[in-house]
Amino acid sequence: MEKMNKRLFWTALAALGLALAQEKAPDPAQHGFPQVVASIVLNPLDYLRLGLGNVVLTVPDKAFGQDPVRLELLTGDPTSWQAKAPKGQRVVYAFALRVTDLKTGERILRFARPLHFSYYGKEITAEAGYFDVSLTDSPQVSPNPVKPSIQVFRLGTRHQTGRLAHPLAGATVGWLITVPAR
Repeated sequence: MEKMNKRLFWTALAALGLALAQEKAPDPAQHGFPQVVASIVLNPLDYLRLGLGNVVLTVPDKAFGQDPVRLELLTGDPTSWQAKAPKGQRVVYAFALRVTDLKTGERILRFARPLHFSYYGKEITAEAGYFDVSLTDSPQVSPNPVKPSIQVFRLGTRHQTGRLAHPLAGATVGWLITVPAR
């Protein structure tokens, strides 16, 4: 009987540990970022500069520790996030990262070295916004505590393009980039 109680105890403890681990690492694909637009395996000494349309993601070497990882860039439909955007703002890009340690199978939520994210577009101006999105069933949107770097480049007298850049220190939230609604 005591042997069965011990087995039941350890089974329950393992289930609790699994539940807590899953709670700590929500899947962005289940919380508004369903489309994987890039997936790449990186070794610890790899450096990556990935350009995808308006997005550039730079990953320094040793960003995720000592094991190989799978890095995935996930996006969501900006229109589906519009209801969560601050009043007077329009969502132009919604994204999240999913990083998995290939040795342990566990998700990596904090990075050893920050990644660098840039979004380019003619709508990016000094009024563009960068917001965190909680990866929960009822996502909350809040301003990122670190202000993004925004640069506007004039292209002649009538045209411009802008760049919003921000470091990414982990994958515990998703992000929205907004511009003033016009």
